Amino acid sequence: MNENRPLGEHVRFGSLDSLSQHLVTTAWDVSHRAFCFQSNFPVGSAILAENAAGETKVFHGCNVENNFFPATICAERNAGTTAVAEGYTRFSAVAVVCRKIPGGSPCGLCRQFLTQFGLDATLLCVVDHDKNVQLGTVGDLLPAATGLVLPLSDLPRTDAARVQRLLELKARSYVPYSKNPRGAIFRAANAAGSFKNFSGMACDNASYGGSIAAENVAMYAARTAGYTVSPLLSVTVSDVHSHNPIDGEVLQVLREFGKNPDIILIDDSRMLVTDLIRLLPDSFGPESL
Repeated sequence: MNENRPLGEHVRFGSLDSLSQHLVTTAWDVSHRAFCFQSNFPVGSAILAENAAGETKVFHGCNVENNFFPATICAERNAGTTAVAEGYTRFSAVAVVCRKIPGGSPCGLCRQFLTQFGLDATLLCVVDHDKNVQLGTVGDLLPAATGLVLPLSDLPRTDAARVQRLLELKARSYVPYSKNPRGAIFRAANAAGSFKNFSGMACDNASYGGSIAAENVAMYAARTAGYTVSPLLSVTVSDVHSHNPIDGEVLQVLREFGKNPDIILIDDSRMLVTDLIRLLPDSFGPESL
């Protein structure tokens, strides 16, 4: 796959039902209150959510940036955490607008967040200043992988050695809280064209937000060393055919290395060769800012 196709189906604003129009308009309006002094990239979101009693309510949020970049919160998570705090944990519809250049979609972190509260929720990504949208579902944001599948028993020596190394890293993971061990290897070249492998394992933290994914350990090490060209990420997963096999945050970090790096997924019996576009369609990257 060599195109970054938009998510969902193009639908004109006037063809949307009144509730969807309300969500889109609300997201557009709240984007004007975005606190984005660093990026100048205002985003607004509106979420229709339901509580345990079956009551529904619309929650909205904008992106709020911070001088310490990791403390920034995106519009979708701003709206979503407000909904959850009020007991509305079943999301039915999500509208998102990137006002500066309409047509954007949620980042990997927001995709991971949204999938927790309703894969079948309607997704409305505003694509232009007339408020027309790409209409899909939250489940489309982090799909299952597609690509070439090979049994581990049939792998050539080089690939078999990679698998062995990944399993060693997985076994050394520090995961007392998540109970989700993972191993990762990130291969990339430097400016001189020399390739090198960087290893990572999952590391939990008692402050859950301080945990770091195996893939991110490897990718940050590679960037520190200056190896950012022609990237290939290999990682252990529970099932190569599962929905959302790699966390959205990891995919967003990988996106910084290019629009479509190659990815290898490995479970107990198979290896699946895929790429970033298939796991993070219509992604948000550095060229968007």
